Amino acid sequence: MPRNRKEPYLYKRPARYDTNGKRTHKATFIIRDGDDQIATGCGFADVERARQLLRDYIVRKYADKPLKKGREEEEVFIADLLRYYLEANVDWIESMKGAKRRWTIKQFVRLNDFWGGFTVDQINKANSKKYQENRNPHAARQELVILRAAVNFGASENQVKLTLHHNYAMPPKAQGRMHYLSLQEVIALYKAARRRQHTFNGVTTHRVAEHVARFIVFALMTGTRSDRVSRASFHEEPGRPWIDLEHGIFYRRADQEFVIHNKRAEPIRLPDRLLRLLRKWYRLDKRDGIPGFQYLIHYDGRSVDCRKAFYTLKNTVFTKARARQVNRHVLKHTCVTWLLQEGVTVDEVAAYVSTTPDVIRKVYSQVIPGANANINAVFSNRRVGQSRSKRAIEPRSANP
Repeated sequence: MPRNRKEPYLYKRPARYDTNGKRTHKATFIIRDGDDQIATGCGFADVERARQLLRDYIVRKYADKPLKKGREEEEVFIADLLRYYLEANVDWIESMKGAKRRWTIKQFVRLNDFWGGFTVDQINKANSKKYQENRNPHAARQELVILRAAVNFGASENQVKLTLHHNYAMPPKAQGRMHYLSLQEVIALYKAARRRQHTFNGVTTHRVAEHVARFIVFALMTGTRSDRVSRASFHEEPGRPWIDLEHGIFYRRADQEFVIHNKRAEPIRLPDRLLRLLRKWYRLDKRDGIPGFQYLIHYDGRSVDCRKAFYTLKNTVFTKARARQVNRHVLKHTCVTWLLQEGVTVDEVAAYVSTTPDVIRKVYSQVIPGANANINAVFSNRRVGQSRSKRAIEPRSANP
């Protein structure tokens, strides 16, 4: 019976010498793949580099091989499913900003480094706990969610038959407290952004945070995620959200952009007050010939992500404790909170910020007017708990 071919592996090839005892080749790691031997150029001390070269070799070897359909769990390597998931969602990766794209790719690399050599049937609590050792629970949970999505996607595409129950043993989801800004805090942030100036040799030269002020206004009044605000354009461009100034519509996602199910990005009609302001920004920037005028958030002639600038600004305006609670996403929380407090229905708010009514009720229940009104009415009644009448509690008189 023929033996199964062994997977590629590292082999320590000793130093080689000629007939006179002179060393001709130093001791190195090589990759053995059947009868083939591939040099790595790594000495025995450079073991991590050799391991990385082995992983790269395996990836290249299997990259062009299509997966067979309908295989059993013990026949399918997780590395294959991760690769298949990435290839199917390449548009999603390419649409990300640089830092976010690099972080997402690192998540897949970490998953592949640990899980790639496992087959699907080896997804269990013990292996998952080992993967989480010495890891931040939140980061590990994010990566395990990606792993589960890749496996389920492979099953939906008939790349693997799922017959077992897989225990991913995910860490519990962190339940952060929802923070939002008061009107006074928003005004303070906006004014600080408008007034912040560059100083050179003690002399102020020009304003450096007007793009942050624009970001604050737009994110607050639309409840849109930061990355989409930062990429938005007044011109219809591939790969960018589009602000249609003529018809007053904000298309949150680019044409044919892939959006994962829990990051919805539906178009909205812009409020008249905001639309007038956007038209003014665009008109004045174009008239003055400012480079990058076609972008909503621009600095030095290009579309920018103002994460660092916002971080500096909040630490300038707020106390250290309050600054820790505030990030750019707080502007979306503020938008939702203000709308609910003004009596806008949950369904209308959910449609406007492109989420679901269930999420609004779950996250913002404490600020929805009338929430728990019946419970409040009961406990506001002085006679709460007195369900029996006086006659029911009066002692019975003795028989004469």
